[in-house]
Amino acid sequence: MIDLYPALWGLLGSSVAEALNLSALMRPSGPRSRWRWPWRNRADRPVMLVAIGLRLFAGFGLTAALGNSAQLPNATAAFAVGVTTPLVVAKFFQSIPLTGPGAGQPPEPPLPTARQAGEETEEALSRPRGSNAAS
Repeated sequence: MIDLYPALWGLLGSSVAEALNLSALMRPSGPRSRWRWPWRNRADRPVMLVAIGLRLFAGFGLTAALGNSAQLPNATAAFAVGVTTPLVVAKFFQSIPLTGPGAGQPPEPPLPTARQAGEETEEALSRPRGSNAAS
């Protein structure tokens, strides 16, 4: 039988992490303005809500898997896994480089040739360091 208690603790932990993330993203636009949701327009809202839902589901699923394999000793550990899962998933996807059209990144410069990269000849190796004069 599947034990859902660790998964529920993980879901609670993921919810706490997402609530803190959302509150950090919600800022007033001016000194006397109301606080606004982090999406800029109505078209962004579904995308952000799906992303939040997926991170919550990741916290739920990971703690369910760890809890049912007896890897989590107590509810505190399940809660901690739930808190960290959305953060790790977000950092993981931030580390993936975007390439292709519309990525907004300049192409990588060509690699220097071996001579430009500092490959030294036998003459240069026989000179004392710091000496630029050829013997």
